[in-house]
Amino acid sequence: MRTALVTGGGRGLGRAIARSLSQDGWRVAVTGRDAAVLDEAVAAGDAHLALPGDATDRDAVVVAVAQAQPDLVVANVGRFGTGGPLWESDPDDWWRDVEVNLRGVQLALWAALPAMVARGSGRVVALGSGFGNTSAAHGSGYGVSKAAVHRLVESVAAELAGTGVTAFSVSPGRARTDMTLAFPPGFTEANPAFLEPPADGWAPPEAVAALVRRIATGELDALTGRFLHITTDLAAALAAAGDPAKGTLRLVGW
Repeated sequence: MRTALVTGGGRGLGRAIARSLSQDGWRVAVTGRDAAVLDEAVAAGDAHLALPGDATDRDAVVVAVAQAQPDLVVANVGRFGTGGPLWESDPDDWWRDVEVNLRGVQLALWAALPAMVARGSGRVVALGSGFGNTSAAHGSGYGVSKAAVHRLVESVAAELAGTGVTAFSVSPGRARTDMTLAFPPGFTEANPAFLEPPADGWAPPEAVAALVRRIATGELDALTGRFLHITTDLAAALAAAGDPAKGTLRLVGW
């Protein structure tokens, strides 16, 4: 049976992804700091194995990967706890957003990729965000971390060329989750529109779960290294897969 490891898989987008993969026949292990939430996901049939631990703790991640032995890793764990101008933010709290969102991905990939490369197969997916390629005031820690996640995935995918292992970053769009409902006050005061439903409605968590499931099948392997949004025209992206500029993160100068 194919095995997936979903970090932050006890609630929100992670739970939706775990459920979708389980329904598709995957054996799913979920990680997170709240053991009770993980156990509830297993009891509900949304996952098969609960592996409590902090995604930024190197030893905990190594243990989780060793126990799960995943064919697919979904690095979903995230944090958006600091809002407001940079100079008014607590530096340690600001950095914790970066640490959870970036180190959480880096450690998951670092721990899982050696076995994947050794056997010549496997896929890794990092949850990115539109905040990584568009600016929004009063949320710089989160935005910086997500931009870094996109670049990390691009770099790792280039390093994986020829190994049979692929890497992707995906954006769920404006999904209504525990995290988006608890954006820090400094951010929501500066960006009140983020509390309102988008014109086309909230993005359902099932949409990003469906995108991850398509990645898991290998259907999108030609797009390795790309940042994929739930609204991405995948047929067009596959048709343009030979163009390395498509889907990349670029910093445009004068």
